[in-house]
Amino acid sequence: MEGKGKNISILQFFRSFFPVQILVGHVKYNLLALFYWFILFLIITDNLGSPFGIPYLFFSPEYLGEVSSFAFFLIGFSIGGFTMGFNTYSYIKIGPQYPFLLVVRKPFLKFCLNNSILPIVFSALFIYRFSRFQYQEEFASILDIVFYITSYLLGVATFMLLSLLYFFPKKHINLSDSNNLEENFSHKSYSFLNKKENWYDFFQNKTEKQYIYVGKNLKLYNSRSVKHLDEELKEKVFNSNRVNTSVFEIITIITFITVGLFRNQVIFEIPAGMSIVLLLTVILMLFSAMLSWLHRWTYPIVFILLFLMDYLSTSTNLFTFKNYAYGLSYKNESKNIYSLDEIRKTNISEEVESKQKYIQILNNWKEQTGEDKPKLIITNSSGGGSRSALWTFTVLQKSDELLNGELNKHIHLMTGASGGMVGAAYFREILLRHKKGEYSNMYSGNFRENIAKDLLNKLCFSLSTNDLFFRYQNVKINGNSYTKDRGYAFEQQLHENTENSLNHSLEYYKSYEENAIIPVMLFSPTIVNDGRRLLMSSQSFRFLTSPRSHPTSAINSFENIDYQSFFKSNNPNSIRFSTVIRSQATFPFVLPMVTMPTSPGVQLMDAGIRDNYGSKSMMEFLNETKSWIEKNTSGIIILQIRDTKKMLNKETYHQISMLDKVTLPFGNMYQNFARTQDFDQEQLLKVGVSGYNFPIEIVTFNLRENKSDRISLSWHLTKNEKQKIERAFRSAKNKISLQRLKKILNQSDKQKIDL
Repeated sequence: MEGKGKNISILQFFRSFFPVQILVGHVKYNLLALFYWFILFLIITDNLGSPFGIPYLFFSPEYLGEVSSFAFFLIGFSIGGFTMGFNTYSYIKIGPQYPFLLVVRKPFLKFCLNNSILPIVFSALFIYRFSRFQYQEEFASILDIVFYITSYLLGVATFMLLSLLYFFPKKHINLSDSNNLEENFSHKSYSFLNKKENWYDFFQNKTEKQYIYVGKNLKLYNSRSVKHLDEELKEKVFNSNRVNTSVFEIITIITFITVGLFRNQVIFEIPAGMSIVLLLTVILMLFSAMLSWLHRWTYPIVFILLFLMDYLSTSTNLFTFKNYAYGLSYKNESKNIYSLDEIRKTNISEEVESKQKYIQILNNWKEQTGEDKPKLIITNSSGGGSRSALWTFTVLQKSDELLNGELNKHIHLMTGASGGMVGAAYFREILLRHKKGEYSNMYSGNFRENIAKDLLNKLCFSLSTNDLFFRYQNVKINGNSYTKDRGYAFEQQLHENTENSLNHSLEYYKSYEENAIIPVMLFSPTIVNDGRRLLMSSQSFRFLTSPRSHPTSAINSFENIDYQSFFKSNNPNSIRFSTVIRSQATFPFVLPMVTMPTSPGVQLMDAGIRDNYGSKSMMEFLNETKSWIEKNTSGIIILQIRDTKKMLNKETYHQISMLDKVTLPFGNMYQNFARTQDFDQEQLLKVGVSGYNFPIEIVTFNLRENKSDRISLSWHLTKNEKQKIERAFRSAKNKISLQRLKKILNQSDKQKIDL
């Protein structure tokens, strides 16, 4: 080191170390790319989408219904794709800030190598997180976890190698023609000094900076000066390299979108987590390709394009990305006018006829109970994705089994929202098939397994490869053509999971409901356009929309719209039953809003926005049928099947901070949304019950009882979550609810129910 050494401080080393300087460059010039990494880091640290189970899609990916090594390979493959998208975008965006790359061999490869701090940190953290999750939540063995880690790393490496093969054969032009241009850092002698430097020296600009970069064989090299190169030549070389990277990006984007053509093939039902990463990759690469060609014009052009697309979507059929109610006609001559005048139209004869027909259904229900004055049960099933679907089905199936079939005999009406109504619909279908002799054992655990199966993979894949870009596939139903999207994918997956048992039109259930063979289901999706509710059923509920009860305009706002009467010219019962289910389970952005055949188009959204438990629909029903109920029944049982207890155990409150004062006014609307509905509907029940001359009993089954309990609001459940739902039915409080239900139904109480 003597005579040849060079003194260098630790701070100077890091100021010259290229991987660190690339990170600084990202912060200064490339925040958009960092934003995508920020999203992924938030997901795997459980800080983004945790209540909706988004991290679970990464920690426990499913392929063909199983968590497997190949599923982790696919997740790794997608992370490798995202990493290459990040590298190409970064090379285009900040590559010119480091002109020494022009005189090294394979500059893009060297850039990727030195740009790997974020991907390495992400993968290390991700491996730790999913390993712990697999051990604790999915009960995986140590050997399985080792296979998962190996498969993930192999997936990352596979995409990286395939991508780099594109860049190896002189795809990137550089000005190096000899290895002598790369000077090995290790061949020089350095000593580190604790030299005092000012804190602001880090931010000082220099005319030309020397870098220490990771190069061949992972050795450290010193960058060479490029002062002798002409600026025009530098720009020419970087522009040429931009073209190569943008071509790679365009090829990758086209490949991803083309794969979407085969999304109906089982082999392409990739993990939902992979679809999320692919979506981020496509967006990043698309923006990068535009940046390569448009440079600083990229942002204004993107803004103009978005504005133009929005304008065309309102004035033409372009970019409307409409999701359809499968089975209904959308021809112009069959479209209804959606206006205040149409909503306010009254037809007394229709309203009277609707109520008379429904009273006959009630009479049929009473007759099939075989009792003089039976208890009439109305179920209220809360929304909550797959957890509510499985919980509702579990409560109905197991309670009915333990009550010797007395529960289903007394259920007349099913109301609720979202996932809860999915579970209720499946239970009703199993009940119907049992009565028809198709199922000998309607209490089989296989049915619970079916309703708990994944519904996200196919949906997310359709979103990432099809919905945001080109909806180029169609399907014909009832002679009408519809574009395929994630809504269609969701319905198809639901049919596949339930062995096509729900694959009927709404018409299929009409006679069974009328003859009280099965309960009536009343769905109430929210109309986004004006906040009203569309009451959807195979039966007409026009009598629930009648202004005759409150004829003054100050009271009647025509909140409810009867589906059967409003769409009578569209053959309303021809709609697919799965579309009806989906229309009231359209969680924002996850599923598309259903556009009804009206002018202008009415958009349907999750019923939980207005009535998460079905209480409003139930109270309106009781108000209109109270005379019949008082005369013909011994009272009402409201069976509440809730995914969350009203007041959770061990719930605590904390002191409001300064930041809370800024965020709480907005966060309150989201965090207390369900609780606000609880308070409103509790008040509605108190007022309503006091006005009836018949007894009303409320029996509640709660899934989540403690603040620390966690089951994600998602269309995907882990093994541990499924077991939690199974165990919840046997909780002390739910046992009490079951015993109480048994007592109300006048079942023998000599022996306790064995759960």
